[in-house]
Amino acid sequence: MSTARVSLLIFLLVTLSGCNYVARQRQMKTLLSDANKLMARDTDVTEKWGKEVATAFTPEKRAQFPANRDFMRTHATQIIKLLDESSSLNNSAAEKYEQVAVLSRSDKHRRGFALFASSFRKTVEMNELLKSQMQTVFDKTIVDEKTFNQKYSQTWEPLQQKRREVDQDIQDGRRLLGW
Repeated sequence: MSTARVSLLIFLLVTLSGCNYVARQRQMKTLLSDANKLMARDTDVTEKWGKEVATAFTPEKRAQFPANRDFMRTHATQIIKLLDESSSLNNSAAEKYEQVAVLSRSDKHRRGFALFASSFRKTVEMNELLKSQMQTVFDKTIVDEKTFNQKYSQTWEPLQQKRREVDQDIQDGRRLLGW
């Protein structure tokens, strides 16, 4: 092979790898932008279900159980619907971050993006715990305020633990990504 051909081949390989790098960076940027849009939507949804919980499940309202079961059911139904929407958004964002992790060339960045994806998946787990909490309103075997509050509060510790795990994943992910 002539020197000119070898030089041309090397030039083409370097050019193609550079194009691949640019395409990969562009794809990562698009995925992260899409994930951020999903998280912005989730922030709005979370605010809505948070307001519903604050309205319908105050200590005073829970003390009125079972007399206000229908009132609480109406709100619980809406909260569950919003939690499902939040879970869908978090699962989609997790998928985007998992794709970014695969595209990342740096092991440190791959781990950082994977931790963000993990935090979104754990948020879905939190949503499931909150849904189970809301389901206590529909349990016809619960007929008094004391039992209702005991069942309702059973999820508080697991929720707090899951929240700590989410916060830790985010903190570690940011550290690895230099954010």
